[in-house]
Amino acid sequence: MAPEENKRQLVIFGLGFFGTKILEKLSKEWEIIGIDIDSSRVQQLTEEFSDFENIQFISGDASSILTWKKLQTERVKYIISTIRDSDVSLEVCRIAREVFNLEASIMVLLFDEERQEEFEKFEVTIIKPAEIITNAVVSKIEKNYTIATNIGLGKGEIIEVHILARSHLVDRKLKYLKPSRWRIAAIYRDGELIIPTGEERIKIGDRVVIIGDPKVLENLVNILLKGIPQFPLQFGANFATVYHPKYRKTFEETSYLKKHTKAHKLLIFPYRGYDVRKDFEYIKETADIFEIKTSVGDPLELFRLEENIGVVSIPFIKPPFFTWFRLKKIFSSATKPFLLSRGRFPYKGLVISLNSPDPAFTLEMGIEISRLMKIPFEVVFSVMPEELRGIEEEEALKERNSIISDFEHIYKTGIKYSVLEGNPVKKTVEYLKEKEDYLLILSYDKKEEISVFNPSVPFYIAKNAKNSTLCFPVEESYE
Repeated sequence: MAPEENKRQLVIFGLGFFGTKILEKLSKEWEIIGIDIDSSRVQQLTEEFSDFENIQFISGDASSILTWKKLQTERVKYIISTIRDSDVSLEVCRIAREVFNLEASIMVLLFDEERQEEFEKFEVTIIKPAEIITNAVVSKIEKNYTIATNIGLGKGEIIEVHILARSHLVDRKLKYLKPSRWRIAAIYRDGELIIPTGEERIKIGDRVVIIGDPKVLENLVNILLKGIPQFPLQFGANFATVYHPKYRKTFEETSYLKKHTKAHKLLIFPYRGYDVRKDFEYIKETADIFEIKTSVGDPLELFRLEENIGVVSIPFIKPPFFTWFRLKKIFSSATKPFLLSRGRFPYKGLVISLNSPDPAFTLEMGIEISRLMKIPFEVVFSVMPEELRGIEEEEALKERNSIISDFEHIYKTGIKYSVLEGNPVKKTVEYLKEKEDYLLILSYDKKEEISVFNPSVPFYIAKNAKNSTLCFPVEESYE
């Protein structure tokens, strides 16, 4: 019986292992034409599929127009190339699009991943067998960690994690997590789907579906499964700073901080065309793993670059005369954590300011950095005297006290926590005078307008403190 005219038709070029498996899976629903240059292979498959009237085989060269003329190209809806030779697959795409002007969907199994860009102009779907196999193996080994390969892009941008161990993210309200370049898409608990809201918490036993940048998710898994500190990988893989001899202290401080975190390397951007080759030996001795990039005219340009940057380091050792305006521009421009480098290192410890819009997130970041650098931390919160406090300030103090209690419970340890009474900026800066070799950590509301009429406490603490300060711009992520 001849194939039905309305039966969907697809063509498979290359009848090796992958081509044959695809043919077997689709044989019941599709009219299929299998093409291979090996005539003996074609003969073998013709015999194996002799009972399938909807399958035809052709022996021929996929890159030859003569082979294509044997097809009823107007009926072809899908083209699949499983041929290992990328040049032949490219020719398949070219013939389909440019010779026969086919609008059929084309899928290419790409074995040489470096040539992916060459296929883009033909509007094809690229499938990478090596990546799919690797993800499947990783999923089996990790057991509690699954990479989606049959939905989305299949590039590791969707994962599912089974929470079986205590992590500092467990039992935290999602609105306090402040994810960067990732989101929790769904939580499965006791056979039920939970749509995440800001008030929801991750619990042991949950299966959590996360979407985001594959490089970020890969590191996030270690936090969720094992509680391993990963800073700054939640935000990006590398530290970045400008380089010029007048900014050597910043360069040295950034190199020091990079060496004591999980950052992959230090990205060095020459400042205003400076020839870094003059200082290459010094750079090599100071930074362990680094990469020299293109020149920039202002450190703030680093926030706008399409680079895998987790933290931007900004020289602030000798601030310009208009410090207020310069710092305001930094705060408003920042799209990721940044270090206001004052060259005060190595650090004896950390001071975490809870005069921040997101105290739980700020404390979490501080503790993680403390664990990585193996230095102590302490926490400070400044509030007006009791007789001058309003309801909002009383609630803020209760919230901070509760957060400290929660984290002491999570980490099974006490936290050095000081509540200072008085003007928050003045009291915090006074407290820091005896600790200028400590790294200050704070967060601020990215959406808050900073002006002389609307003084931002984190902003003025960062401005007036003598400490190097690691700042986290935050905004609500879950409603």
